[in-house]
Amino acid sequence: MFLFPTLGLFLGGMQDGELAAAACRAYNCWLFDYCNPYPDRLFGIAMIPMQSTKDAVAEIEYAVNQLGMRTGFIRPNPYINRPLHHPDNDPVWEAAQHHNFAIAVHASSSKTMVRLGEDRFTSGSAVIQCTSHALEMEAAVVSFVMCRICDRYPKLRVGFMEAGGEWIAGWLDRMYRFFDDQGMNDTGLTLRPSEIFRRQCFIAFEPVEKALPLLADFIGRSNILWASDYPHCDGFTDAPGLLRGLGMAPALYQDIMHLGAKR
Repeated sequence: MFLFPTLGLFLGGMQDGELAAAACRAYNCWLFDYCNPYPDRLFGIAMIPMQSTKDAVAEIEYAVNQLGMRTGFIRPNPYINRPLHHPDNDPVWEAAQHHNFAIAVHASSSKTMVRLGEDRFTSGSAVIQCTSHALEMEAAVVSFVMCRICDRYPKLRVGFMEAGGEWIAGWLDRMYRFFDDQGMNDTGLTLRPSEIFRRQCFIAFEPVEKALPLLADFIGRSNILWASDYPHCDGFTDAPGLLRGLGMAPALYQDIMHLGAKR
């Protein structure tokens, strides 16, 4: 089981980089102690202070070398008005690739960071979940795929969490459309978006997304993760059972249950 924080997701909005780095270090050390008795069952996801790329690189190195962690999470939102594909962030992706340290992009409904859609939809948890979560994650996919983070760091692994997964099929199709349009393709990509995604990216589905059996082979079975979101109020206490209830073939179910997580 991969463990993400709850309130820790709000720390991306901290403007004080030194405080953010200290908070991440404290949380990561606590998380290590929490998971340590169950090393084969609980896998802590380190919190990375993207407010400062220097601090982010230092935390990746600490998480790998001192805590034995394999993955760190960031928000999809801009950190201090700096989008994920900003050149200043390149040392972070380089460090993650060097240490074989996966990056998990995790959405949140907190108001501590600028969110796509909040200028139009100002209230309501359901509305925010439907808009800002998916919109921010779509923008993050563009940053990593179309803006060439993955292309420039071909061994970097990136997962997109907490925004559902059905939308990724249409989003990949849209990226194909503009990659294939020679009049519009100014990306400089050396591979098709689909090839980049399958090589390096993962998408987390909720266990009630009915289109998952239909989309799995288009997305790539080994590019799919599943989420329980336990113990949040909108989580799923029996995620494996709900996935089984989608009516997919047994072989597909087995692939979805473990292939993506194993990678």
